[in-house]
Amino acid sequence: MSNAVMCPPDDSLWPLSEEQSHPKHAETPQEIRPSDTQQSAIFTSNALSLGPVSSTVTDPPDDSVPPLLEEQSHPEHSKHVEETRLSEINPPDGSLPPLLEEQNNREHPEDPEEVHHSEMQQVVITSMRATDLALGLRRIPAGFYVTVQVDGAEWQTTSKPVNIDQDVVEWKEQMLLPLEPSSKVRFRVYASFELGLMLGHGELLRTCEISVGELLNRSEDSRPFVFQPKAGEVISSCTSLFITVEQRISPEDATVLRLIHPLASSEMDTLILRTDAGHRLLARYRRTQNYKDLGQSIEHFEHACQLCPDNHPCRSAVLSNIATARLINCQGNGTYDLDLDVPISLLQDALELRPTGHPDRPVTQLHLAIALVSRFAKRSFQADADAAEELLNEVLDVCLPNSHVYRAALLAVEISALHPASSTDVNDVGRERPTASMLPCSPDELARRMQLCQQTDDPRVLDEVISLHYDALRYYSTTHAQHGQLVCNLGAALITRFVRQGNHHDLDDAITLLREALALQPVGHPERSVSLNNLATSLSVRIQHRGNEQDLEEAIVLNREALGLRPVGHSGRSMSLTNLASVLSTRFKYGGNDQDLDEAIGSHTEALCLRPVGHPDRAMSLNNLAVALSIRLEHRSNVKDLDIIIAHHREALTLRLVGHPDRSSSLNNLASAISARFEHQIDAQYPDEAIALHREALSLHPIGHPDRSASLHNLANALSTRFKHKGNEQDLDEAIVLDREGLAFHPVDHPDRSGSLNNLANVLFTCFQHRGDERYLNEATAFHRDALGLRQVGHPDRAASTTSLANVLYARFKHRGNDKDLDVAIALHREALASRPVGHPDRPESLNALAMALCTNFKRRGNGEDLDEAIALHREALALRPVGHPGRSESMDNLATPLFIHFERRGNDKDLDEVIVLYREALPLLPVSHPDQRTSLNNLANALSVHFQHGGNVQDLEEAIALHNEVLALLPVGGPDRPTSLNNLALTLSTRFKHRGNDQDIDEAVRLHREVLDLRPVDHLDRSVLLTNLATALSTRFKHRGNGEDLDESLENARNALTQLTQHDPFHSTVHQSLATIHLLFYQSGLHGTGEDTDSLNAAMHHLKAGADFVSASLLPRLQASLSWVLHADKYTHITALEAYATSMNLLDAFLSVTASVSSRHHIMKLFPPTLAVDAASCALRRGDVCHAVELLEQGRTIIWTQMARLRTPLQILEGHNDHTEALVKKFRHLTSLLNKPPVQFPEMTSRIEVEADATLYTRLVDGWNRVVGDIRKVDGFSHFLLPPLFSDIKDAARDGPIVILIASNSSCDAIIVPHKQPPLSVRLATDLEKLGLLVNGLRQTVQKDSRADETQPKLIEALRKLWVDIVHPVVENLGKFAKPGSRIWWCPTSLFNFLPLHAAGEYRRGGMNLSQLYASSYTPSLTALIRARKSHDRSPHVPFAAIGQNRPEGASFTLEYVEPELDLVRSLLPPPPTVSFTKVTSMQSTKSRALSALRDNTWLHFACHGKQDFAEPFKSAFFMRDKPLSLLDITQTDLSRHEFAFLSACETAVGDMGTPDEVIHLAAALQFAGVKSVIGTSWEVDDATVRRLVEAFYKNFCGDGKMNSKRAARALHGAVQSLACDKDVPLDQRIVFMHIANANALPGAKEFDFMLHFLYPGDMYT
Repeated sequence: MSNAVMCPPDDSLWPLSEEQSHPKHAETPQEIRPSDTQQSAIFTSNALSLGPVSSTVTDPPDDSVPPLLEEQSHPEHSKHVEETRLSEINPPDGSLPPLLEEQNNREHPEDPEEVHHSEMQQVVITSMRATDLALGLRRIPAGFYVTVQVDGAEWQTTSKPVNIDQDVVEWKEQMLLPLEPSSKVRFRVYASFELGLMLGHGELLRTCEISVGELLNRSEDSRPFVFQPKAGEVISSCTSLFITVEQRISPEDATVLRLIHPLASSEMDTLILRTDAGHRLLARYRRTQNYKDLGQSIEHFEHACQLCPDNHPCRSAVLSNIATARLINCQGNGTYDLDLDVPISLLQDALELRPTGHPDRPVTQLHLAIALVSRFAKRSFQADADAAEELLNEVLDVCLPNSHVYRAALLAVEISALHPASSTDVNDVGRERPTASMLPCSPDELARRMQLCQQTDDPRVLDEVISLHYDALRYYSTTHAQHGQLVCNLGAALITRFVRQGNHHDLDDAITLLREALALQPVGHPERSVSLNNLATSLSVRIQHRGNEQDLEEAIVLNREALGLRPVGHSGRSMSLTNLASVLSTRFKYGGNDQDLDEAIGSHTEALCLRPVGHPDRAMSLNNLAVALSIRLEHRSNVKDLDIIIAHHREALTLRLVGHPDRSSSLNNLASAISARFEHQIDAQYPDEAIALHREALSLHPIGHPDRSASLHNLANALSTRFKHKGNEQDLDEAIVLDREGLAFHPVDHPDRSGSLNNLANVLFTCFQHRGDERYLNEATAFHRDALGLRQVGHPDRAASTTSLANVLYARFKHRGNDKDLDVAIALHREALASRPVGHPDRPESLNALAMALCTNFKRRGNGEDLDEAIALHREALALRPVGHPGRSESMDNLATPLFIHFERRGNDKDLDEVIVLYREALPLLPVSHPDQRTSLNNLANALSVHFQHGGNVQDLEEAIALHNEVLALLPVGGPDRPTSLNNLALTLSTRFKHRGNDQDIDEAVRLHREVLDLRPVDHLDRSVLLTNLATALSTRFKHRGNGEDLDESLENARNALTQLTQHDPFHSTVHQSLATIHLLFYQSGLHGTGEDTDSLNAAMHHLKAGADFVSASLLPRLQASLSWVLHADKYTHITALEAYATSMNLLDAFLSVTASVSSRHHIMKLFPPTLAVDAASCALRRGDVCHAVELLEQGRTIIWTQMARLRTPLQILEGHNDHTEALVKKFRHLTSLLNKPPVQFPEMTSRIEVEADATLYTRLVDGWNRVVGDIRKVDGFSHFLLPPLFSDIKDAARDGPIVILIASNSSCDAIIVPHKQPPLSVRLATDLEKLGLLVNGLRQTVQKDSRADETQPKLIEALRKLWVDIVHPVVENLGKFAKPGSRIWWCPTSLFNFLPLHAAGEYRRGGMNLSQLYASSYTPSLTALIRARKSHDRSPHVPFAAIGQNRPEGASFTLEYVEPELDLVRSLLPPPPTVSFTKVTSMQSTKSRALSALRDNTWLHFACHGKQDFAEPFKSAFFMRDKPLSLLDITQTDLSRHEFAFLSACETAVGDMGTPDEVIHLAAALQFAGVKSVIGTSWEVDDATVRRLVEAFYKNFCGDGKMNSKRAARALHGAVQSLACDKDVPLDQRIVFMHIANANALPGAKEFDFMLHFLYPGDMYT
């Protein structure tokens, strides 16, 4: 893409008359490029991550790509969510509160004005400081104040005025706060509109609420409240509020607090409420332009006026308010002529009530003067102008020059000067007319003089011609034959003066005149096409300067009509084609509609055909068509157009020989086209021919030439571009000189000044990037601010200016680290993006720019939403740059950057794989010598290095080193990007050293890291990361060689790295981990560190704890730090070990909670230690803390079930507290319902954009849910809401019988017996993990092989005996203390214990002991789950029971013959109606949807079907139905909270996942989680034929007496199993395959149990 600017279509200039429709000067001096779009050059710098990991960060694109004139020189690059540091309570933008709502704010103690406090400990607000209070306000404020509300009382600061250049307002007024830390304090910031007696509150700007304790913490940490822009606004008033609070002993003399007086009367109350409502609606109208709001605002102010009689002290304020609203209404409706009298009268009355000396008199005078000036402009009453002048002069005399009122008055004076009393004409020249005795010039003479004006640039001559035209118009009436020509020519003269002097009134008046001319030539008039063309052209000029969409649409309609009046053969057809093409190209620029561009090119092509070789306007058409093709080249990347473009410009140049007035334009445009070959990567080097052409163009524009400024900027831009690619500093210095000279030609108020400011700022910014001199950065920032100030909202080039300013602020942030610069840059990028909607040709640049700024903001502050948004924005930008687009490689690189960060944060390998694919695809799109190629090489190398660390492929590592060396060879010594490459190569060499142990690699890595540090100044933002990298390399070399000097230097560097980080930099966590590693090396080696850290082990634990607790860092590095803390604290038996375990489990919980899919959570869990919870419990047991061991198990096991259960938490207890808690409950339930919805199941080919958008939404919902939970915990009695349970809370799970928790860790295997009343007991077991593994595998193999009924299954019995001896018997020996034989016990196994049939353990010999002879066993995944299952609800006497069968599901190879008979058997054994309402779902009926329906509609269930535990994807474990599986995930998403019982006659329904055994993920657990109180499942495969006997025995025991009670399930199963003990046709593995999970018992007493044992266990059952 070229840096120079091409001319606009030639015929778009104003024609004077039909004969002059083809202007002599084919191109306007202001040459505009086809588009503002600039290719963003991306330079990467490494994130210089710790240790073996190096991350790549894409820096913002080079902002210094200047255009020519105007705006086009803005580079479009990187762009706000201003981070909200606190839960801000802004006034609702969309709704007005009821009138009486605010009364509570006025209720205070009856004590009149002072409250005295004796000497005691106090919490005191000592000062309040607000920033940017006047930012974005649409009404001049009198002052600002803050109210503080606490404990029903409200205090108010004084109202302080703010000067124009004042960013901060501070109130040093002390206020006492309650001592109770939980007391709530609410702050409100207001803008007041009276300095005297204040009526109402004014306009509410911000509101926030916080507890006293949190406020103290914020004050100590110097953390202000940072507010986000209000809805629909890019910036809003009051960006931050900082409260200074102190705790101190009060002096003896009391502190005096000023309270707001309670309202004196209900009438005053209503007056204030009406006024506040009016202000609120008026503020909202200014934001939304909803006239309904404005009308209601006026109504409220009028009601207030009725409440204020003439003698009322607030009368003047009421009159001023209603006058202001009515004046705005006049402006909005355009009814000045009719309605201005009313606000003027009101303001005059208000002014009488505010005599000289009244603090509000100046602002009243100002408003009255503005109203009078407005009326004068419409009616020309000289008295209005004189009165306004007198009022404004008085305001200027009494107000300070830097006040808002003074500045507004000065502006009003300037406006009124444009409407002097002596003339209704808005031009000064219009007043300079001859005396009445002189006759006006003839129309022909005026036309001749106008032609002379076009050829010279003498402003006095032009002013005289315009004055003479006005005189002639007064002389010749509208009926005169020459009137139309005079109107037309006067319009042309005014446009000429506008182009030269920039007075917008000239342009507006010209358009008004040309409308009059068109009206004089109705349809059918022979000259109508000329007037259509002239009016369209003038509108086109206004479009270029204001960007009014209505003007653009009207210009297109007018040009189309003109073209229709000029059919083929008409001499003016080519001109009309050209003009229509011009406005269509403009509409494409703003709207991005390809049809507009295609039609424009077609029109220009037809025009060129009508101007063959020899035609005087052929060069013009060649130029215009080439410009249109250039636009298509930029936005469709069809490089084939480029050769045509260059050919057309060369031909145009040959037609414009030396001396031709338009030769300079052709030189410029040809230079731009040649430069485009380089930009589009056709030419590897920047073409010197382009520079030569620009120099020749400049030589044709000597000093004094009106187009010299444009030529200066064009040459400067070309030189700046060549500098970036060749590095010749002479080019850069010359570019600065040229741009400064160009700016000098555009003084203040020149219409092109903003373009010159922008160009100079860009080249200065390039100079800063190259030389690092902050003076250049400051100057560039100032110039960009000035340029933006000249391009108000609606200006067509405002988006480019906001982008340019954002880029330099972003660079200043990276240079200085000031967060405000980054926040403002993001806000500006958001504004630019909002003005470039979908379809806008420059949208990709704004997407890219905002995304990079957000990515930086994430790295700075750790807000995951910023990273997610950055990825989404980069994906959208890439989609807008399809294959073949010159910017595609850049977009690929940019998208890869946040994806890589996302990989580091979440550990998803798919992210890393996509990063490598993007980098590999981007690399071939760049020519070998292209300067951006090293960026792509560097990025690919970094990604491959990380890929090696995760996959272990040595080829990745070798390729990464080779690529880094290639990059280094491309960078000259001293180049700005060399430190990044050195660092990356060093990190990769360190990685290879760890893999191969080659001494040369680690020595070279250390040397390179030292070199990088020497190249970075002390205050460089990356220095902390670089110091950490060197520290890591030195500690690595120490581990290899044992040189103590390396370790000492490593510690010193790491400490320095920590001190150089800002307070909230996420890199803190990484540096703490590095310091911990170094201190551990000191501890392990016996060396002692320097400084204060004498206890190296304690220091290491301190830093690991700090890394885990650093909240600004992402969850993943914090979790990694905590797991390292666990590892070393446990290894060295450090006192912090238990705290480390608890921290790790909390972080793991939080890390998993942001993942929407439970399957994804399960996969993520496999990346972390599977025994974290049991190891924590084992650690607690070693310390003798059995209760804490139980708590840790409850916290760290079944995390996925626990997270899902949180979203089903009942809150009835909380509802009745108060309005606040009810609102919290409502919000909690709303967010919970959203989070509890099934995750979206995306089809295979779904784009990642959709998947990531859904994941981002889920993350934000989780954040909101966590905030609500935090608010609920602040409610009295709910401080432990949804936190891990305490032992005192969960021991109630043992109320119906003791619970036996089995713990299998690396250190030991233990049992904890939890009784209801007594303390828990720990029992050491004579086994370990290895033996348990062998036992589990042996049992699995046994049940798979020995399943024939005619065998005694000796291997199974042997395994069950070992289970008895090693595990169950030691427990039974201790159970007698808590449970009598025959009672009920619950097993809560962990780890490998989950896969053992504990209920079946025994000696299995005559006279031997079996567990089932002593106790009836049930299972529970956790104590919390058991408590949840026991929660009672009203049971209906009616029992809806569904039996669901499926004998041959889809894909099955055989039929389960006994399924249908089993369903009939169950029916026959159940009590008849009305006790049981039975539903049978046969194999033909049991589709997935029918089964789910039966599952929801019936609270008692029996499944007889195929079942399967999916060990790879446990949440896909399922019951197989006729069409598709009914999965575990389907069950968890069904509310079964009122369900009583489920019998799962299917295979493997209670088998967990070996990879995450403590998550207990199987079908039976899913039913229990969903709400079923009692579940019977299976541990392995069941035999269809034999299981029918057990089902029959179970139901006879369960409901044989005609009663249905789910609590009898355990007893019924126990009895059924034993009743089949003598049945030789039922093998042992099938008798013990069923297990009972969950609820409380309904067992018989001890005597009955003894009788049952005697009956069920005949002595000869054992062999």
